[in-house]
Amino acid sequence: MGFSPFQLCMGHSPRLIPPLTEAMANESLSDPDALTLVERIERDMVEAQDNLLVAKISQAEFANRHRADEVVHTVGNHVMLSIEHCRWEYL
Repeated sequence: MGFSPFQLCMGHSPRLIPPLTEAMANESLSDPDALTLVERIERDMVEAQDNLLVAKISQAEFANRHRADEVVHTVGNHVMLSIEHCRWEYL
């Protein structure tokens, strides 16, 4: 998806304690206003859903490469049926 569950719920990645770089230590700790936070979370959720859709399409494409063509049966065609998994109630 490209996002951690924490990031999708909270709108930002968790802070590392202690900061790994000097730039992280100098960041302002002020919270963004609520509207900006909600917009960021919504944008991240939409992007995560798009990433999941792209992954689903890619997986389906890969799986379908190795499948045989679908056989279409019409009324009147003769087919063989297996009774291997049928229940034999009368026995």
